[in-house]
Amino acid sequence: MPILHDPVVTLEGVALKNLSFSTLDLDVSIRVENPNPAGATLESCPFTVSYRNAGTPQVIATGDTGSAEIPASAATVLPVPVTSHNTALLGALAAFVAGGKLELTIEGTAKLKFLMIPKQVPFTRTVPVTVGEIAGMVTGQKKPD
Repeated sequence: MPILHDPVVTLEGVALKNLSFSTLDLDVSIRVENPNPAGATLESCPFTVSYRNAGTPQVIATGDTGSAEIPASAATVLPVPVTSHNTALLGALAAFVAGGKLELTIEGTAKLKFLMIPKQVPFTRTVPVTVGEIAGMVTGQKKPD
């Protein structure tokens, strides 16, 4: 019998779509890799988006990929649009204006079923958002990939 490996869940990327004093719109991409010869089912992948305020995480948005089939020996990237409308967002905007950058942390747990066996795969990643990205949004210019 072949050795089975746990699926790998990572944050593929985060793109800032819109920022105002009342909302933050992000496109979050979650990548699920299945290195096994049999398919897997992603039942859900709830996650939070936060920033640190004086060392304490402040959640500004939540999201979930929903369910998806992950083919054998393949990777699937699931895009999830996320919008924040909460009061912690004001603190994040203040930190951004004061420091010229903001680090967002995306953390979650993918709930998978592989060969009828449930698995939970946690993931976390911190990504910077810079003044340059905001300026590009305001002027309509995308930063080069």
